[in-house]
Amino acid sequence: MFLKPFVIFAVGVITFVAAEVFAYAQPATAEPTAPAVSLSSRVKSLTETVQTLEKRIQNLENQTIYNSAALIPGDTKLQSIRSGSAVFLMSIDKPQATADGSEFTLTVVNPQAITYTNINFDIRIFGKDANGNPQAYKTAHLLSRITPAFDAGTSNKFKFAVKGVKPDNFAAAYVATVTFGSVAASSAE
Repeated sequence: MFLKPFVIFAVGVITFVAAEVFAYAQPATAEPTAPAVSLSSRVKSLTETVQTLEKRIQNLENQTIYNSAALIPGDTKLQSIRSGSAVFLMSIDKPQATADGSEFTLTVVNPQAITYTNINFDIRIFGKDANGNPQAYKTAHLLSRITPAFDAGTSNKFKFAVKGVKPDNFAAAYVATVTFGSVAASSAE
């Protein structure tokens, strides 16, 4: 009587051990392997990703950084122009005739307590003959000026000459962008 349960237990242990040994002896099923990717295809993929990100960054910069304004000659009211975190106030005087066009003075005010360096003004001059044509920017006269520093709370005047645009045809100075290199807080006096 005592022997029968012991034999059943022994057969059960032997069966279990045999099953484990059999399972261990079987060759492992092959895991599906990812196809080998060549280095050149990885580089191509990364290059495409970088190019896509660069396009997205350019689109964001074009959409969010700059605020533009059209300055009307002789209008003494200062226009607010934003470039990122910077705000500048601008106006232009009435253009004066020169031998081959006209000249005008751009007044720029830095109302903030921050000094800006490497300020670049990108201005397009439109004649009255543009008649509000949205494609007129392609033929507008492009003017640019870089100034090394623009101190906090100051006003600066910049003279521009516009060849081929007489004062009677001068419609607007469109400030397309204002960019700067760096900022520095003004020292307290």
